[in-house]
Formats: sequence, C-alpha cells, structure tokens
Amino acid sequence: MPAKSELDHSWYRYFLFLAADRQSVASRLLAGKYGRVLDLGCGNGSFLRANLDRFSKGEGLDISQQRILATSRLTKSPRLKFRVHDLNTLLPYRSRSIDLVVSLSTIEYLTDPYRFLTEIKRILKPGGELVIHTLNLAFFVRRLQLLFGRLPSFNSASGWQGGIIHNFTWPTLEKLMTETGFIIINRRCSGLFPRLRRWWPNFLCSDIIIHAHRK
Repeated sequence: MPAKSELDHSWYRYFLFLAADRQSVASRLLAGKYGRVLDLGCGNGSFLRANLDRFSKGEGLDISQQRILATSRLTKSPRLKFRVHDLNTLLPYRSRSIDLVVSLSTIEYLTDPYRFLTEIKRILKPGGELVIHTLNLAFFVRRLQLLFGRLPSFNSASGWQGGIIHNFTWPTLEKLMTETGFIIINRRCSGLFPRLRRWWPNFLCSDIIIHAHRK
C-alpha cells in the first residue's frame, strides 16, 4: 500500500483513474469464455479477479515480490495463481499452452519488447488471443511536452518517466505485433476524453489497447 504522502499526490490519483479505465476497456474486449489465461505484469491481480467468470484458470506474473505476496493473500479462488517472475526472461510455460494473454502497462518497461512478444506467441495456442496495453507517445499532451523540451512524465512525481525505457505509438506497436506473428482484431484506447478519443485515436488517446490473435 502506498504511503499517505504518496496518495496525496494528484499524479497518483490520476494513475488510479487510468488503471481502472484501461482494465475496464480491456475487459470489454474479452469474447466468450477462455480456458487458461495469463496476466503478464499482473500487479495486484485486479484484472484476473474482476474477470474470474471469463476463464477456467488464471495465472499472474509480476516482478514485485511484495505485490505477489499481497495479491496471494487477497485471492480466495483456487482457480487463480500468482508468482514472481522477471518478464525480461523467458516465460515459464510450455509452447502452445495458453488461451489468452493479457499484459497491461508492462511492455514499455521491458528491455526487449520484440522478444517479449515472441515469447507470448510461443506460449499461445494457435488462434490464442493477446490483449496488450501501453502508453501512447503521440497523445497530444505528450507532443506538447516534447515541443517545449520536456520529457513526458507518464505519472511520475519526479517528472521523469519512472522506469519506462520504450515508447510506442499506434503504428509502431502494430508493426511490432505484426512482425512477431500477430493479427490485429480490435483497436481501443483508454484514459482521457472518452467521448472524443475514438474520432482521432492517435492524437486524443493517452493509452493504446490492442486485441490480437496468434497466427
């Protein structure tokens, strides 16, 4: 649980709003009921718990041991399992063993996004699905920050990027996904301006959400 001083920051309240919105949008992309679902960068496990009725078995991986311990204590269902894992390494699953992979606000922190997506493709069953979320560098607020010589801060109290090492736009993420063996099914966005962003997503969407399936 963040310290009270951290909760007082407006950026943290904004972060909570964005997290709730992206989870809601990603959940609406799920079609039907899945067998085995994997959440990469699961954080507190809220996505899996909120969608427990959509799959038979859910597993979450996160690099934070503290988060995994807290999540495991909160989780009552025997159909959910959480464990610590560094997503910069190979995924600990057999090839073609997962029906759906969800990864929200994670790929931008990893050293090799290409290998990450290649690993996801490896563990997905043929036709298996991926729902992935990241921040949109082309969002007009971030364009203005760059125009005035400022680094987009992405919800960091210090004004830095808070560990982000890769930035994406709609075209760059879609190109990477296509190159690693995915076919795009749906494009959605989350964040600010819910009534306007669908008209000009590359400019008005603060966050990118793509639903794809494995070739």
